[in-house]
This record gives sequence, structure tokens and C-alpha cells, in this order.
Amino acid sequence: MRFLLFDRVVEVVPGKRIHGVKSVTLTEPYLDGHFTHAPLVPGPLLVEAMIQLLAWTAITKHDFQLSCVLSVLEDVTLPPKLRPGYAIDLHGQLMGTNPKGSIGRAWAEIDGEEIARVGRVIYGHVPHPDPEMLRKRFAYFGGPA
Repeated sequence: MRFLLFDRVVEVVPGKRIHGVKSVTLTEPYLDGHFTHAPLVPGPLLVEAMIQLLAWTAITKHDFQLSCVLSVLEDVTLPPKLRPGYAIDLHGQLMGTNPKGSIGRAWAEIDGEEIARVGRVIYGHVPHPDPEMLRKRFAYFGGPA
């Protein structure tokens, strides 16, 4: 992940579920110079935040030995007008995982109300050359490593 789009991990149950937070502010780089009169959060960036977070559920389950490569997204629902100024709760659930791939779903909520959803995410897995670096990165995000 070159650009991290979630802020922190709140809870993770490896191989099962994950909860994280994304606080959207006016200082987000993608809002600079865009939408100057009515800034809106681009829906695809919210989807990216959800699938980045969900991937860590599989990575932790497989003891940081692999990376996830996105293969398929299905049943995606985006908010029509998401403005900066919210803390978004991101949730992910894995339905299955093995060394070759994972399948799961993810959703985003504001104040307990679902604002976006990815009904099905499929990842392929590839070996990671530095599992200890992944473990440290995950700890930095707030996850138990």
C-alpha cells in the first residue's frame, strides 16, 4: 500500500473481522484545489479505504507472511455526497481465507448509519518478502502485532 487511506485500526480478529476509522478533513490532499465551493469525498477513495483495511484481516490471519492483491469488487454502494468533517467507521468481515486468496465484505458507517458498502471483495495472495516489516506497520496503525 503506497497510500494509506484509513487512519487507525480499532479492533481486529484475525481471519474474521476488523474495525477501523477514517477521519475526513478539509486537509486531505485529494481535496486540495478540487471542489473548492463544495468539497466532496470521492467515493472510490472510500472504497479503497475499506478494502485496504479488510486486507489486514487476511494478512494478520496468515501471520504477516503474505500481501493481498485485489481481484474483484461486487455490489458496491457509494454515498452520493460525502462531505469532509466526519469520522467514518470502517468495517470488514472475511467470509473465507486460505494461503491463495480471501473473500470478504466491507462497509462504512457514520454515527451507526451505513453510508457505503462493498458486498463482495476477492483478494489473491502473494508471499511478502519482509513479514517483520508488515508486522511493524500494522502495529503502527494501532493493530496488535
